[in-house]
Amino acid sequence: MKIPLQVALVAAAVFAAGTVLAQGKSAPPVQNLLIGNATASDTQAAANEKLAELLTKYSNGRFKATARHGEALGNNAQMISALQAGAVHGMIFPAGFLSTVVPEMSMFDMPFLLPGRPALITAFAAQSKAAERMIELAGQKGIRVIGFHGIGPQSFLTKFPVTKLADIQGKKFRVIPSPPRVGAYQDWGGVARGMELGEVYTALQQGTLDGMENPPDVIYKMKLHEVTKYYTVTEHFAFASNVIVSKKWFDGLPKDLKDVVTRAGKETIVFADAAYTRSQDESLAALRKAITVTNMPAAELKKMKDLALKGVWERMKADPQKGPIAKLLLDDVARFTKK
Repeated sequence: MKIPLQVALVAAAVFAAGTVLAQGKSAPPVQNLLIGNATASDTQAAANEKLAELLTKYSNGRFKATARHGEALGNNAQMISALQAGAVHGMIFPAGFLSTVVPEMSMFDMPFLLPGRPALITAFAAQSKAAERMIELAGQKGIRVIGFHGIGPQSFLTKFPVTKLADIQGKKFRVIPSPPRVGAYQDWGGVARGMELGEVYTALQQGTLDGMENPPDVIYKMKLHEVTKYYTVTEHFAFASNVIVSKKWFDGLPKDLKDVVTRAGKETIVFADAAYTRSQDESLAALRKAITVTNMPAAELKKMKDLALKGVWERMKADPQKGPIAKLLLDDVARFTKK
């Protein structure tokens, strides 16, 4: 069949115009994303790497995310400020560090609140009404919380044996400077000292600290056991971590990329649960071979719990700002333990 000349000319013109339009239409620009992290070569760093990897993968290259470790973008406080401004796009770190901006976040640091296993901490946070309120409050400060996951339980690492509560009284412990943690040490008679984690090894070595608290993986991977002798399992605190992104940046994204960010964050939480569980178990086993590891007697743990319930818990419940969150957390615990 012979195509009429006019039709052929029109078709050729349409094809040529389409080619020109196609050539003139540029692909969406790639967004270079910065994922900030204060630690290096640990499970927290691996979680930040996973978030960067998934953001790049699920965006089909529209994001090119890179995790920067070891305070390459500043310390936690500096990176949080940059995240609020939209210059840093995402972070994963213990929720207590966000309390300088969202004071209510410190309530995850309440003594004997969270279950010890990482996946149980994650499950607790997922059903927590207090966590929902924390997410709302963070949003008001320019921080979008995608979710929380567990890191693990914290126990005493010391230069002296701990077999009873009285053993820690008057001793100097490095703690995260959040009100619930400092308040608990006041109840127990210990001396709480705020200090950057990078300074702890030397402080223990020189005797300006008598001990500290952390999960097994932090202690073992940072070699803090080298300058101590004893690890006493108490699980008096536990770490919950937040997966956060810049709200300013997130709100400017189209819906499909918002979905990418949410998906990447939630899958990172699943990754972190498995990674931290494995890391805590392996690190505790390694500590047992390197130093003396014991369990605090049940009667002494009960003393610690009772003092905290009558002390820091009551003080926090009476606090105008943190009181509502403390009460929600107690309801969360009751609901979670019934499951």
